[in-house]
Amino acid sequence: MEMESKAESLILEAQKALTAKYYAEAYRLFQEALGIYKQLNQPKKVDQYHQEAEKIKKETASYAPLPAIDYHAHPFFVSEIKKNPSLFMAARHFRLKMESVPQNIDDLIKHMDEANIEKAVIMTLDTSASDHWAFKAKALTNDDIALMVQQYPDRLIGYGSVDPRRPDAVEETERCVKELKFKGMKFHPAAVGIFPNDEKYFYPIYEKCVKLGVPVQSHSGTTGLYFTKIKHTMPIYYDDVAVDFPTLKLVLLHFGIGGWHEQAMSVVFRHSNVYLDLSGASPRIIPRDIIQAANTPFYQNKIIFGTDYPFVGMAQWFNTFNKVMPEVWTEETKKKVFRENALSLHVNPPFSPFEVLKSEGMEVPPGVKR
Repeated sequence: MEMESKAESLILEAQKALTAKYYAEAYRLFQEALGIYKQLNQPKKVDQYHQEAEKIKKETASYAPLPAIDYHAHPFFVSEIKKNPSLFMAARHFRLKMESVPQNIDDLIKHMDEANIEKAVIMTLDTSASDHWAFKAKALTNDDIALMVQQYPDRLIGYGSVDPRRPDAVEETERCVKELKFKGMKFHPAAVGIFPNDEKYFYPIYEKCVKLGVPVQSHSGTTGLYFTKIKHTMPIYYDDVAVDFPTLKLVLLHFGIGGWHEQAMSVVFRHSNVYLDLSGASPRIIPRDIIQAANTPFYQNKIIFGTDYPFVGMAQWFNTFNKVMPEVWTEETKKKVFRENALSLHVNPPFSPFEVLKSEGMEVPPGVKR
């Protein structure tokens, strides 16, 4: 009787998890209950809940195991890609079929639903101060992104983008946060041809982001974006940024993809406020070092899921994940990487070495910033 009661309790928990879209948890609970019904020799219930478990597994093959946050998604629609030479060539590089590219913001939401992605961080790419012909095409503006977020405030999180060469770059950064209510800023040093540790162009923007208390996400590693030089996105340059702005929350997009992931991991390892994003790659090609590190205390809270949509499809990413590495990460790691780390990034205050030293009674110069 006690075992049967436990099995019934597990079934109730599984149904609650299913309703909350925690599919992996629901499947695990059904399987645990099945084991008990087998011991109790109740073939009807074994068959009933075996079918239920297999139905979950089949219907959620392309879903995130829990309601996920995609930290890096571009609302680049077909019309946007076809008029922008660098984006068009990037789409070609990723072998992107135009029929898989969204026509509008509703398509993006549909693709999120098809992958069990609850929220997505979206942004544009501002290269408006460029003198290169390929980057002169009119792109989505920060105001365009704000309108999309207003359409789906419970599903979309807006980040701003500003070309650091703009004379009003710092002012536009402040407008993005204060007026447009964006939660952070995005940069692509290669697209603007400036190193991320450039003290003239980027440092004033970082300074403003620290004052505003918002995170920065910035491209690291190689890129499919044509007409750029990848020397500008070597992860090692972000070490300078993290040292010079110790309370800046900084996310290294794409984990230094293309052979520099060890540099990116080194920067993340030594700086409490630096994170690693997984976007731009299928789970099949994310380096094993990163996959294994996610289960360790040093990285479990520092790795954030993202796709780089539409260049990497949301359902496509999870279809591959569920095939090749469903059991590689612990349940705790999945919760953090797919959801909690992105949410806490926008809520928790940054780690401050100054406050730690003060709390230990050590002297810190007044007004020190680095």
